[in-house]
Amino acid sequence: MMSSPLVSVIIPVYNAEKYIEQTIRSVLDQTLQDFEIIALSDGSPDGSAAIIQRLQKEDSRIYFIDKKNTGVSDTRNKGIQQAKGKYIAFLDADDVWNPDNLEKKINKVKASGRRWVFSDHEYIDENNQWLSSPERPLREDAILERLLLWEKGDVVPGPCSNIVAEKKLFDEGVQFDVHLSSPADRDISIQLAAKAEPAIVHERLWKYRIHSKSMSNQNLKVADEVIVFIRKMRKSNLFSSKRIRRRSLSNLYYMLAGYYGSNGYRLKGTKYFIRSFLFSPGNIWNKKIRPAFATKTKK
Repeated sequence: MMSSPLVSVIIPVYNAEKYIEQTIRSVLDQTLQDFEIIALSDGSPDGSAAIIQRLQKEDSRIYFIDKKNTGVSDTRNKGIQQAKGKYIAFLDADDVWNPDNLEKKINKVKASGRRWVFSDHEYIDENNQWLSSPERPLREDAILERLLLWEKGDVVPGPCSNIVAEKKLFDEGVQFDVHLSSPADRDISIQLAAKAEPAIVHERLWKYRIHSKSMSNQNLKVADEVIVFIRKMRKSNLFSSKRIRRRSLSNLYYMLAGYYGSNGYRLKGTKYFIRSFLFSPGNIWNKKIRPAFATKTKK
């Protein structure tokens, strides 16, 4: 009987034929080799499946699941259900890990006694050219509160190519919300932070790929999902105070105002801006109104 791997790497795949081989090979090239790769095609209509199946013949640690399209969150949940590792690691089908990504994260978890871990990252383009690296250091304080607030700046950068977590956390009820795709990254980070404090590796251990195609239609889809997320947050008991809850909802409505306003839906954008202001007038005064007055004064 084969022993279980230390880490299960879950890769949801949809229209990723341009990048999926590089992504999988970045896992195969890890300095820590005790893993399995679970690649799940979410009804992908392109040639991704053939590439994965070819790589399967090279390495028996690659498992391929071809399923109908149910969305990225449901696909990740199905990967978690199949995972045999002590730890779960997520990787998007177009991102890339540095060779020491898994080793440094697993060592950090073990040394710290924490149950999940993440690191910093850098940005690359569609042709693997380096674009930039975040200049701010990752903060270790108030992770859950800062995740809930949705303030500007990364708290857990790119969770779904970054996080490594004990599988037991998912056995205890953490799971991806199938009603969310883009906000699902923040949602899963909130769920994990509510269960346990994370460990942080203050190194850039992976690469997030930026695509050049327009995000206009995607923005409207994200706006719909943010509304779903707001409903979820309004029912949440994770906030440490009413003030934090109101500021969180203010920030979410402010995001909605931006999504709709930037896509030509000015009436909707104005409605959500007013709602944002009503939830936390001081928050919006400092974020938007005071800077606007300052700009006019300078002129």
